[in-house]
Amino acid sequence: MLNIAVVDDERENRERLCGFINRYAQENNLPLVVTDFADGAQIAEPYQGGFDIIFLDIEMPMLGGMTAAERIRAVDPDVVLVFVTNLAQYAIRGYEVEAFDFVLKPVEYYPFSVKLGRAVRRVQSRRGKQLALQTPDGLRMVDSEQVLYLETHDRMLHYHTADAMYSVRGSLQKAEQELARHHFARCNQCYLVNLKYVTGADKDFVQVGGERLEISRRQRTAFLAAMASYVGSVL
Repeated sequence: MLNIAVVDDERENRERLCGFINRYAQENNLPLVVTDFADGAQIAEPYQGGFDIIFLDIEMPMLGGMTAAERIRAVDPDVVLVFVTNLAQYAIRGYEVEAFDFVLKPVEYYPFSVKLGRAVRRVQSRRGKQLALQTPDGLRMVDSEQVLYLETHDRMLHYHTADAMYSVRGSLQKAEQELARHHFARCNQCYLVNLKYVTGADKDFVQVGGERLEISRRQRTAFLAAMASYVGSVL
């Protein structure tokens, strides 16, 4: 379930965007809740969190979108912020609050749906995947966000988390396909790394959760490229 906010001081604009979002949800069978606010102050003073995506009009009488975004970002580093404006020059200031995108007025459905789709995919890529692991001790449900790295050894697949290791029979190649969209990348034929937990790397080793894992010559280029892409996506 996604929680989306629309912040605009003009009622007609709010209803239009909310209608577009609900239409997108129906067309894509996407469960979501959309909440509208008539001014930046209503959502940002104080910001209570809980939203995945926020569409912010920039020019509002009490608290403008840019200032509201600054206050929201100070509390929530992950929420996806999208500005709605007829002034393209605000794009430069948007980088200061890590705005994900801009929607230019007048807003039409199809260009808007493309931008909304990108924002939804950003949220989904950050969320983990529930993994059902059939271990010798029974079934364990583990969120992929908790996994530091996977290791294959003696025909077993070991899921390393900060608190435990879960061992199952499985293929690292299959796990790689399942977890690729959740920012996992292979550093050699034995390890699949959650890039979220990488604290350092050079051409030969990557530091993950207190462990130094070898980067093979064969995987080096692809792994370092995956790291660079991940770092760029979260900045």
